[in-house]
Amino acid sequence: MKLTTIIILLSAIILNSCNKGNKVSGTYVAQSVMLPVYNGCCTATEVLQLNNDHTFNAYHQNDQGDYLTKDVASGSYDLKQDMISFKPDSLNQHYDYSTVKYKIPASDGQVNFLIKQNREPQKFYKIDFKKADSLYIHRYSHTDWDQESITVKKDGTVHYIRHSQDKNRNPVDISKHKKLTQEQFQQYIDTLSQTRLFQEAATSEKYSITFSLTLKEYDMVIHDQNNIDKKLYNFFFETVRNWVE
Repeated sequence: MKLTTIIILLSAIILNSCNKGNKVSGTYVAQSVMLPVYNGCCTATEVLQLNNDHTFNAYHQNDQGDYLTKDVASGSYDLKQDMISFKPDSLNQHYDYSTVKYKIPASDGQVNFLIKQNREPQKFYKIDFKKADSLYIHRYSHTDWDQESITVKKDGTVHYIRHSQDKNRNPVDISKHKKLTQEQFQQYIDTLSQTRLFQEAATSEKYSITFSLTLKEYDMVIHDQNNIDKKLYNFFFETVRNWVE
């Protein structure tokens, strides 16, 4: 009888821990803005991805116009008494995640935001990628005139544009629209949700790449150049482009 009770208690503890982990997992964003805004300036943007396996990815960008810093962190996180702390794999030059803590607000349901524990607490909103108004990614080649852009709207429509030249250097322009199938749109959402958005290394040596994710619900635009996660970049310029073509 005692053994059965112990097993039940241990199962409850494990289940409670898993439920907490699942409850907080997701992508959270905060952004402070200095007006007027132009191409991301002047903003401080932070993206935090908490995974079910208690690993995390974080991206911090400080764009003040005349200078810009970026930091990418990853590692594990610990959840105790509604407080999240971090163990990064390595320390960053400008941003030390080992000293950062986030508080989970009291809630009976899913967690919709976290509160970063600063001298002035900052709210981080949990993103539902299905509600993102648009995602725009653009690349242009360093070696020729080739450039491409892909825009995905929240209604599932995709606009693909390509500007290039033929062998006689005459301009060649391509513009295509397509409505994604439910399966394709779900794959798009899953890829955003399950892939880190940004990486420390440059995405490509051949192309300059611009990424922009618009979230009107929170009055935010997540903007980056040349540090988009390689898997995410390949997904757009291989998979999504093939869908449209």
